[in-house]
Amino acid sequence: MAPPSDFPAPHIIQPTKSHHHTIIALHGRGSNGLEFADELFEDKTSKGLTIAEHFPHSKWIFLSSPKRHSTAFQEDLDQWFDIYSLTDPSTQEELQIEGLRDSIKHILDIISKEVEFVPPSNIVLLGISQGCATAIHALLAGQYRLGGFIGIAGWMSFHKQVADLSKLYSDTLQLPSTIRSQANNATSVLLCHCTDDDVVDINLGHQLRDALMAPGLNMDITFKEFAKGAHWIPSPLGFDAIVEFLRSRNLD
Repeated sequence: MAPPSDFPAPHIIQPTKSHHHTIIALHGRGSNGLEFADELFEDKTSKGLTIAEHFPHSKWIFLSSPKRHSTAFQEDLDQWFDIYSLTDPSTQEELQIEGLRDSIKHILDIISKEVEFVPPSNIVLLGISQGCATAIHALLAGQYRLGGFIGIAGWMSFHKQVADLSKLYSDTLQLPSTIRSQANNATSVLLCHCTDDDVVDINLGHQLRDALMAPGLNMDITFKEFAKGAHWIPSPLGFDAIVEFLRSRNLD
């Protein structure tokens, strides 16, 4: 159990110009907010700029997960939820419930505070790997239609229950039944995945895409598949795709 008070303070990068937008980012397993920020802003687009430099009006909030016991590795790791297998995330899926529930609540709390400064349409969720798997459920479980969602090398936990999200969130994850709004289904989504990813197989990325496009959600999905990049995205192509997506969401 990791109540909100147990989540480390986020790593925040303030905009270099007036604050118009906020991007909330989640790292992968074994990382943290500061490390993810350093990695994300190290690569550049075809214009020779970092993502942050492309969007000077954006505030970046890099969240960090608490340490949780890993059943697979038998040690404590920085992870949003416990998971037994990345080959088949549905294996011993019950291990994911507690951490995923706590992490969703934490993300939604961060969003509820941020809407005091910018409208929900000016907030974007971004996550890589397990951060993507966590953030997508926070998006779908929340009450706000956000400006966009970016998922890198991710998957969909509990993908077999996506057809009935109300049951998944109220019964399985035991989230408050009042928080979800179907307005979230209209949030535009960019998913990026490399075919040579040896950590999260590209087929799990396809599964995430298909779950979000299925009847009942039918979300607006842009899926960018790259031949090379491993468990990341290639520079500059992948970063150009992110910039293009954010600009399509009016995040200039």
